[in-house]
Amino acid sequence: MKHKLANSSMTKSVRYSTVKGRIVAPASKSVAQRAIIAALLANGTSKLRNMSLCSDTQAALGVAQALGAQVEQRGSDYFIASDFFANSARMLSLFCGESGLLTRMVTPVAALLSQPVGIGGYGSLVTRPIGMVEAPLRDLGATVTTTGGLLPIHVQGKLRGGTTSLDGSVSSQLLTGLLMALPLAHESSTVHVSNLKSKPYVDLTIELLKTFGVSVTHENYEVFHIRGQQRYTPCTCNVEGDWSGASCLLVAGAIAGHVTVENLNLESVQADREMLTALERAGAQIGIESGCDGQSAVTTSQSALHAFTFDATDCPDLFPAIVALASCCNGVSGVKGVSRLTHKESNRALALQKEFGTLGIKIELRGDEMLITGGSIGGGSVSSHNDHRIAMALATAALRASGEVTIAQAECVEKSYLEFWRDLDVLRTDSYSLYALTSAACSKVMR
Repeated sequence: MKHKLANSSMTKSVRYSTVKGRIVAPASKSVAQRAIIAALLANGTSKLRNMSLCSDTQAALGVAQALGAQVEQRGSDYFIASDFFANSARMLSLFCGESGLLTRMVTPVAALLSQPVGIGGYGSLVTRPIGMVEAPLRDLGATVTTTGGLLPIHVQGKLRGGTTSLDGSVSSQLLTGLLMALPLAHESSTVHVSNLKSKPYVDLTIELLKTFGVSVTHENYEVFHIRGQQRYTPCTCNVEGDWSGASCLLVAGAIAGHVTVENLNLESVQADREMLTALERAGAQIGIESGCDGQSAVTTSQSALHAFTFDATDCPDLFPAIVALASCCNGVSGVKGVSRLTHKESNRALALQKEFGTLGIKIELRGDEMLITGGSIGGGSVSSHNDHRIAMALATAALRASGEVTIAQAECVEKSYLEFWRDLDVLRTDSYSLYALTSAACSKVMR
C-alpha cells in the first residue's frame, strides 16, 4: 500500500483551457471507509465492488489489516476477510493517515476490544480537535485519553453500551463511529445528539449499516437507539461514485466546455449530491443519462452563469467547488455554512479568501456567510494549504484564468482523488499540456 510522506511537495501549473470529454467518477471515500470498517466487523468475507484508492481509503484498509483483516484486491474489487474479536495482540497501534472521519470512526470501534489501542495520524490531522471522543466513550464503558484534545489517542474497552450525549455541531463523524460500534456492545444504547450538522452523512452511515444487516433508529436525528448484541453480516457492497470528487469536474464543464461524469447515483444520500442544486441555481446547462444499477452520467456544458445563493451547512466539502463556480458567475453569490470550514484540512474559509484573492476574486466573510464576487480570474502563484479540495478548486478556476496559475502542494489531491490531475488533463482540448510538474522532495514510499 502506498503512503505519501508528509513533507513531499509538488507544484502544478494550469492555464486557460477548454475541456471536453467523459470521466468516470472515483469511488466515494466516504462510502469506502465506512464499508471497509463494516467489513472488518463482519465475521467472514465481504466484497467491496468498484473501489478506487485514495490516501484516506488506503489508510482505512491499513487500519482494517492492523485489526486482523485480510485484504485481497482483484481489479477494482476488494475482498475483506475478518474475525474481529479474534485479535489477541497485547497492544495495537492504528495509523489513520490524515483522515478525520477514519479517526473518529475507528476510535469507538477500537473500544470494543479489551486490549489497549493507540491511534495516530499525521499532517493536519494532528492539529484537528479530537477531544469530543472522550466523554461519550467513558459514558459507554471505555477508558480513553487524548493528548490535550488532540492525537494521539489511547483507548481501551470494553465498550459496554448505555446512554450518552454529544454535540454534533462540529462534526457528525464521532456519531458515525458510535453507530458502527455500539451494535456490537453487550447492552443496548441511546445517544442524545444536539446541534447535529451534516445529517446526510449520518443517513449514509445508516444506509451502509443496513447493507451489512445492522439496524439503528432515531427520533428526528436527536435521539439514536442502537440495539446491542447485533451481528454484521458479510455481504457484497457496491462503492458508488463520489459526488465530492465529481463536483469540480462538473464545474469545469459548466465554466469551460462540456464534461460528462459517469458512475454517479442520482438517488445517493451523499451530501455533496447537492452540487447539482448549486449548478442549477447558477444557470448551468445540465444533462442526465440514466444507466443501469442506479448509476447515471451527468453532463455540464458551458453557458452564461449568474450569481446564486446556496446553503452548504450540511455539505461543507462543496465550498471550494462552489467558490470556483461563483468566480465565473456574473454578480455576487452568497453561500451559507462558513462555520463548518474551520476544522478541515485547512481553515477553508480563510484559505479560499486568500488564494482566490490572489487570482483577483473578491471573497467576503460575513458571519456564517461567504460572499463571492464573480469576475476576471488572473494568473499567479497560489497554495493549496495542503488541502485536497482547495487544490482542485484552484485548478478548476484556473481553466478560465487570463494567466498561468501555479498551485503549490498539489499532491494533496491524493487524499480523496488519486487521479485528479490525470483526469483533468484528459479533459483539456487545447494543444498545450495542462500542467507542468516540478518536484521538490516529491518522494513516496511503499508501505
